[in-house]
Amino acid sequence: MIKVAIYEDNTGLREVLATLIRESEETELAGEFGHCLDVIQNTRVFNPDVIIMDIDMPGKSGIEGVKEVKSAFPEIEIIMNTVFDDDERIFLAVQAGATGYLLKKSSLSQIISSIVDVKKGGAPMSPTIARKVLSLPFANFGKTNESNDYNLSKREYEILELLSNGFSYKMIANEINLSIDTIRTHIKKIYEKLHVNSATEAINMFYLKNKT
Repeated sequence: MIKVAIYEDNTGLREVLATLIRESEETELAGEFGHCLDVIQNTRVFNPDVIIMDIDMPGKSGIEGVKEVKSAFPEIEIIMNTVFDDDERIFLAVQAGATGYLLKKSSLSQIISSIVDVKKGGAPMSPTIARKVLSLPFANFGKTNESNDYNLSKREYEILELLSNGFSYKMIANEINLSIDTIRTHIKKIYEKLHVNSATEAINMFYLKNKT
């Protein structure tokens, strides 16, 4: 039996996922949670083999939760289950350590097979996500002759760090008590200083800087 924990703030969907896992002969429910603020404590107590993780949750993004879990429990497999199919979040989830990435609109019929697959060493993904992952130019991100400091202000660095943790513009604005328009202005300046054109490239530079 594969022990599975669910992190999903939509109560109805969380209950459906929990029922699927309970009723399967191959899986056992190891806990269901509406946020990942206590993800390390929950993981230590319930000891799941696989985690199903939403991205946009209250208080802490699922991507940040993935980073924490993989840092403390690298053996646990994590499958993102989300509505987001943009390159930035896919890139962030993979960078954080997620092994699978499913879209909610198509995940219910795949959820058990994906859990079994990931436990056997697979990397289950919705077809559209797999296509995007194959097209992401990971090797070309962040190539520059510039210094790693880029003259970012303390506020710009803070925003870039939140962006790298999967925070949306709205979540960043709420986190640091600024308007969304001000956040957009800061991010535009970050792009200019890093000489990039997208959040994905900016975030990759952040990872490169923090790995050196």
